[in-house]
Amino acid sequence: MECPHCEFPLDPGSNRTCPKCGTEVRGMIFQGLLEVDVAHSGETWDVAREKIIRAVNEAMLHGHSGVKIIHGWGASTGRSVLSGLAVTLLRGFAQRYGGRLSPDKHNPGAHVLWLNR
Repeated sequence: MECPHCEFPLDPGSNRTCPKCGTEVRGMIFQGLLEVDVAHSGETWDVAREKIIRAVNEAMLHGHSGVKIIHGWGASTGRSVLSGLAVTLLRGFAQRYGGRLSPDKHNPGAHVLWLNR
């Protein structure tokens, strides 16, 4: 993630302001969930992983309460290719940023990373 003003590299979990230019870089207005679907467009794991990373960075930057990742559960094949990998990546984000990960109550093929605000 980079500062939108001076493009200085930032760690989205630790900076509220840019250490270089002082620009406010984390959203102060509470926003709902940012939702990203990585299951239904034929994404490879590499593409899905990058989409998830970008979504988490964007959610932290813009003050979202969390990120809902739709990773699929394998309704047509009986298994999901992305599910386990996505959940592992999201657990790492939850630990790193002090958030929490939970299954979506309405979709067995999705998890929500709740960000600590």
